[in-house]
Amino acid sequence: MGKKVWIYTAVACVLMLAFAALSVVLLTVDVRNAGESNAPVGLATINEAVFEALGQNELCLKISGVCGAMMIAAIGVFGVTGLVQVIRRKGILRADKELYAMLGGFALFGAAYLMFEYMIINYRPILEDGELAASYPSTHAMLAATVAGMGAVYLLKYLKTKFWHGLLCGFLVGLACVTVTLRLFSGVHWLTDIVGGVLLGGAISAVYGSICALLEKSEAKE
Repeated sequence: MGKKVWIYTAVACVLMLAFAALSVVLLTVDVRNAGESNAPVGLATINEAVFEALGQNELCLKISGVCGAMMIAAIGVFGVTGLVQVIRRKGILRADKELYAMLGGFALFGAAYLMFEYMIINYRPILEDGELAASYPSTHAMLAATVAGMGAVYLLKYLKTKFWHGLLCGFLVGLACVTVTLRLFSGVHWLTDIVGGVLLGGAISAVYGSICALLEKSEAKE
């Protein structure tokens, strides 16, 4: 395998192992009731200290929601790109293979989201409509890392101009950073929820990068 494949694969493994380790720690270390929801949370001392220091911010919550919607819109842009390619190239399998791989990446994201809705590790520090709600990993943080990561990898290959690549990648990464930061400051997640979301989203992006590197290597041989 090429150097890019090894690098992306190594990054994916490190991030996935870090996510798994964090999940285990949250289930076993310093677990006690905390927050306004008074629900059990791992690493409670750290999480509660950050939550109390930052408090809750309704404006940050609303803006992070808008940022999340923009991330979903970015997914739509990649979807439309694939559809246009299918129409122009006259074949459903003639769109960029990287876009089909991206579709698989978003399927992984969806599977992870559903899994942690039922396999609950932590609850939110606040009640949602008067009830406990799953909190780990943060969906917004995971979405931000997944979209920004996979988008940057795809654009790196297909945007030949450094200016446009830098501009669009900078926008995606910047939007992801703003989303993650605002989500933390909104007070609807524990710190470890945000970290977990970034780790898992980053791992999905790195897996995607590895697949794209393999496709690139395959194309170079043809």
